[in-house]
Amino acid sequence: MALTRGRGLSLLERKITIAKLSSFLFVAVFLLIFFLHSPFLAQASEEPSPKVGKHLFRHYCAVCHGVSGKGDGVNADYLGDVHPADLTSESIDKLDDEEIYEVIEGGGAAVDISYYMPPWGAVFSESQIHSIVAYIRTLSAANGSKEGAVVRFSDLGKQGDEGCVACHSKEDNLLQPIGPNIGHEGSKLKKEWLAGFLKRPERLRPIGYMPLTKSKMPNFYFTDAEVDALVAYLMTLKDEGVNRQVLAGWNPTDPDEIEKGQIYFEEDYACDGCHTRSADGPGGIVGPDLLYAAKRILPEWMFYWIKNPQRIRPDSPMPNFNIPDDQIRSILAYIYSLAGDASIAMTVADEASADAAQLAKGKKIVESKNCRGCHLIDSFNSQSGVAEMIESEISLEN
Repeated sequence: MALTRGRGLSLLERKITIAKLSSFLFVAVFLLIFFLHSPFLAQASEEPSPKVGKHLFRHYCAVCHGVSGKGDGVNADYLGDVHPADLTSESIDKLDDEEIYEVIEGGGAAVDISYYMPPWGAVFSESQIHSIVAYIRTLSAANGSKEGAVVRFSDLGKQGDEGCVACHSKEDNLLQPIGPNIGHEGSKLKKEWLAGFLKRPERLRPIGYMPLTKSKMPNFYFTDAEVDALVAYLMTLKDEGVNRQVLAGWNPTDPDEIEKGQIYFEEDYACDGCHTRSADGPGGIVGPDLLYAAKRILPEWMFYWIKNPQRIRPDSPMPNFNIPDDQIRSILAYIYSLAGDASIAMTVADEASADAAQLAKGKKIVESKNCRGCHLIDSFNSQSGVAEMIESEISLEN
């Protein structure tokens, strides 16, 4: 604004100047507040927390490294000739933080040690890995084995990409649902297997669905009519993100694909570190026995699960290996060949066909048995809108 020589601003000019200055100050203050409270700035300046690291370690790492970090976890003896590192040892104490960080982020293959140590870089944020490193530091004899205080999942702040996938689900506390989300059963399970399971539940993972809980579904002694109603209702619960087209052209009977899949399974991704493939055969006890996968799980759902487990189950202890789609299809061919009848692998999700009365009966049974006490029942689309959904529906604690 030009000033007139020899006189001051007019009343109108002063009002305009004050209005412009007020607008500028408002924008400046808004931007200052925004940047001070930005989650990106907060994450960059956040100090590693042994308390957070302890909880993540117990949930994801203790099955192999042990609760105390001494390499004596429940899965430690199922890794062949390999043994998990004793994180309390002097050799670990001599490593700098970045070296430990690199192992956690990229896995053993990235630093030429055992490939049974999986990569966690696609699951944890940088801040979370630094927190795990900070907690590991407290385990060594040199540091007096000082442990961080106990922390719940609901105590953890927002971390990483994909809407806090490593720490937050649809509920405030991930320690409550000790069973799977059954809001996806129609996109995940085969009806015949589900009916048999409801009649006689069995533990699919020796150490429990949630790591180290040994959780097992009780036998409710359902009648045949109740099982039929339950199955009919559960089959209507879908994950709309699971699309059959991902397996277009997939041939599970192709010997070359099966052979490639076995190599990926055993060598590239060391899946046998967590899974067995026969009742008495070698393999880990963290995941379910894959001998029965073809009879239990729909292949299109399995594709998405292998591609990114945390999309479907945000607190999944299974690593995300960022496996290319063609390799996933090869791995599926191998897994589904284990059943001995590759044709059953081609079974895809059936559309629900039940009358309203039967569906209402099934829903009523779910409510009367308080299935929500152990399970989430959430049919969200796992392949889109995850971040927005979680951010809008969870009240994060600071």
